[in-house]
Amino acid sequence: MAGDPPPMELRQFKYFVAIVDCGSLSRAAQQLYVAQSALSKQMAELEAELDTQLLLRSRNGVAMTEAGKVFYEYAQGITKQVSDARAAVHVAADSVVGSVVAALPQSVSPMIALPLMRAAARRYPDVVLHLNEELTGNMADQLTRGRVDVAVFSPTMPAEDVTFTPLVEEDFVFLESPQSPHALPEGEVSIEQATARPLVWPANAHGHCTRWLVDAVLEAAGQPAARVAAEINSVYTLKAAVEAGLGPTIMPLGLAQREVSEGRLAAHRIASGAMFRTLGLCVSVHLPTGNAKRAICALIAEVMQGLCASGEWAGARAVQAAKKTKA
Repeated sequence: MAGDPPPMELRQFKYFVAIVDCGSLSRAAQQLYVAQSALSKQMAELEAELDTQLLLRSRNGVAMTEAGKVFYEYAQGITKQVSDARAAVHVAADSVVGSVVAALPQSVSPMIALPLMRAAARRYPDVVLHLNEELTGNMADQLTRGRVDVAVFSPTMPAEDVTFTPLVEEDFVFLESPQSPHALPEGEVSIEQATARPLVWPANAHGHCTRWLVDAVLEAAGQPAARVAAEINSVYTLKAAVEAGLGPTIMPLGLAQREVSEGRLAAHRIASGAMFRTLGLCVSVHLPTGNAKRAICALIAEVMQGLCASGEWAGARAVQAAKKTKA
């Protein structure tokens, strides 16, 4: 109809991402080799098409509105998928070339990030591997919107959107400072002992699968929810807080194996057959799987299960005969 704004174009998605990443129109214009006035015009047309403001402009640069933050998530995914498609059509059918973005939760990254990067550099030198360490609550959105290609997680993502391949089972333990006046003697502890004191936890609001699992085990055992001493959304700060005596916690053994081996934290097995989590590959069913993505998925599986077999991943064991399931 006359007077309607033109439809959105791919370059507008690209321009918007560049402006946000650069923090200003002028820097984005330099990066894109586009006149700043043309860039500003494209953003005005984009906001007119969406009938909402995406950017707040000031002398200090730009900031996203709440609508802009939502649009940015989709724009990143769209531009990535188009870039992947362009790369795919210009390589041989059997070539392993391109870029792959893998998301790792904070509770997994310390165990597998460095071994995975080393293995990828050695095995696939023509693949650029991007590792994103994320709060678990962010990963499902990033995966389904195409911002990441594969995530290592537990089978809790939307079943209609994600295929889950189980790889590793990881035991949870009760961790405390050995210097605490309330420290328990060495050996196994009961669920009641593990939750007798307020715990240092990651916040539930961020979808931490560690806390979810413990809450589910307590509920199944007829135990009240654990009391909270503090909520900390950083694995490293959380472990430091436990070491400093702010309270104990429950988490995967592998995440604290260095502190335990150095005597800075004491680990106790919990007398519960359910106190473990299953980790595996989560891949969107809506996005294509090219050679690079397929190769990195196989490499992640190889690295994770290899760390279990070598004993380098404390408290973890490989899942035998892993098969794909709906998450």
